[in-house]
Amino acid sequence: KAELKNESEKGEVFMQQKEISRWLKAITIVLALMGAVFFLYIMPVLAISWRDADETLAYLFMPGLLYGWCIGVICYAILYQFWKVCVQIGKDNSFSKENARCFRNISHFALLLAVVWFAGIVFLVFLAVRQPGVSIFMITAVLISVMISILAAALSHLILKAYELKQENELTI
Repeated sequence: KAELKNESEKGEVFMQQKEISRWLKAITIVLALMGAVFFLYIMPVLAISWRDADETLAYLFMPGLLYGWCIGVICYAILYQFWKVCVQIGKDNSFSKENARCFRNISHFALLLAVVWFAGIVFLVFLAVRQPGVSIFMITAVLISVMISILAAALSHLILKAYELKQENELTI
């Protein structure tokens, strides 16, 4: 009976993992759709309105769009890595080398994102473009990107350690 109960509990935990995986995938899809609306519609519309409102900054229109789309590509790379984590969670393989690698990749992409944001700040300072709202937003984006990078690196480390402990426990049984 103890084995039967144990098998039942394993099945229940696996179903919980599947449910968590479905929710995380749904959130990832919603974020991807929101990003598509932002990067393909809202950002260009805002750029056009800013270009029309201030003719002195019209020369930044195309570089600004390309810069924004570059940021978008990096954000989608992060979402793709997170999707791979969701797949592993759905397979009840949360503590795996694959997930540790995905979180390490997320950390690297987030750090790259911070560098891109910072490069944008330097570019605007070099051109003497004084837009306080944009500057505050970009500085905040740098800080958030660095925080995400640090958290993803820590998660990667913890997942790898848990994977190694799991491997040791499987060998001793």
